Amino acid sequence: MPPRSLLRPLAAFAATLLVSSGHAATLRTGAAPEPNVVLNWFDGTPNLNIATNFNCITQQLETTVSGYTGFTYLPPNRTHSVGEVFYTHLVLAHPGNPCTGSAVGIEIALPAGVQFATSAANPAFCFARSPQGPTLYNLGNDPAYGCPQTFPVSANGRRVAPPNGGIGNSGAWGMHQGFWLELLIPLTATTPQNGTNQIVWTINPAIGQFGQVGVGPQINNDVLFRTPMEDQSLTLTLCTLTPVANGC
Repeated sequence: MPPRSLLRPLAAFAATLLVSSGHAATLRTGAAPEPNVVLNWFDGTPNLNIATNFNCITQQLETTVSGYTGFTYLPPNRTHSVGEVFYTHLVLAHPGNPCTGSAVGIEIALPAGVQFATSAANPAFCFARSPQGPTLYNLGNDPAYGCPQTFPVSANGRRVAPPNGGIGNSGAWGMHQGFWLELLIPLTATTPQNGTNQIVWTINPAIGQFGQVGVGPQINNDVLFRTPMEDQSLTLTLCTLTPVANGC
């Protein structure tokens, strides 16, 4: 696949997500969620230029990594309640070709009143999409990576690092041209959230190069309608890309 075409799926998502941002005001509170539902993603504005590199072959300056983040909500347009588990995800694409690939460091910062909720019942998930095939990989089962369930304090919030060491045992996520990464982390809110304060992910694809993506979660205070997470299912954005990857 030509390098420029790698940005097209993300650009298409960007157009969709920008429309979705205008839909934020229509998220509703106060309705009891139904069991056995597939959660939707409310995604923020993409950052289409997270770091740059010189192409290994053409020597032209290009984007290394693009991405966005979002949070789950209940269909058709209902927000989660205080105390309920919801998820945030980070979706990254790597259109650049810096010869040796990238060792991507990732951090997350949560707004006041939002905290991690990882547990045996609600674990974090980590998936990658390789252009070979293409193929979906569950990094939680990868002996070189794994998927973190705890997040130590770091300079920009909390570090989201592969517990098995990652690429070169560096604590970073290995990516190369055509590669996609999706990380899903469970959260819960102790206070209502109106979307003003953001979940912010910091992405570090190369030494001295950083970029951020953010989204403001919306959480209501209707705790009467609290629902167990086991009645809800998540979807992988990586499995919406075409061609659909083997393993989706």
